[in-house]
Amino acid sequence: TAAALSYAIGAAKRGHGVLFVTLEMNRLELMQRAASAIIFDGHRGVPYELIRDGRASGNDLRALASAGRAFRDLPINIVDAGSLTIGRLNAIVRRWKRRMAAKGQSLNLVVVDYLQLLHPDSRTRSTVEAVSEVSRGLKSIAKTHDLGVMALAQLNRGVEQREDKRPMLSDLRDSGQIEQDADAVVFLYRQEYYLRLAEPKSDTDKIEWQRALDTVSKKIDFIVAKRRNGTAGTARGEFHGAFMAVRG
Repeated sequence: TAAALSYAIGAAKRGHGVLFVTLEMNRLELMQRAASAIIFDGHRGVPYELIRDGRASGNDLRALASAGRAFRDLPINIVDAGSLTIGRLNAIVRRWKRRMAAKGQSLNLVVVDYLQLLHPDSRTRSTVEAVSEVSRGLKSIAKTHDLGVMALAQLNRGVEQREDKRPMLSDLRDSGQIEQDADAVVFLYRQEYYLRLAEPKSDTDKIEWQRALDTVSKKIDFIVAKRRNGTAGTARGEFHGAFMAVRG
């Protein structure tokens, strides 16, 4: 979510209209995360924890007010939906596209957080069939409205059982249809997360472990496993967890 939100804010700052559809978090939580990400300048900011708990004060409050004004000026809108079918999502996209056009804005990107929480329009017999129908529906929305759709998706637990934790296309949860429909599949991987889970007990091993941890601290890999009109590969960015910000 942090990566998708940072990307959406970046796209909006470049003048691209964005619709962020959240099925997991409520609007307030997402706005708080967005505020922390906007304020963060790569070195300093207001930690999300302070914003969430209402403990920001002084200059932090002034920074929050400024971030709120900056967000309102961006061509980005948030839709908080607890439950949504693919048909209903299509109607929401159509409505927001008209609303933004009336304000002289163009809707270019729809972000869905996340795919497995969307429901198909028809009753299906299995989860795999449901996810497949949703995947095809998202593809149809992108083509019908001539825009990009970024759909976050869960991975299956197989990745946790391997020694190499880097995700692969076969790790996409519930359906191979996602891989087939997507123009691009990008996985996020943080080696720091797994290294922290494997902290050794002996002081001798901790020296080498700490050295390895320092090397990958705040690093996040963008693994492009599929790209229909380009080449696959890996790029590296930074994940600043305290500020819910991802920088590429």
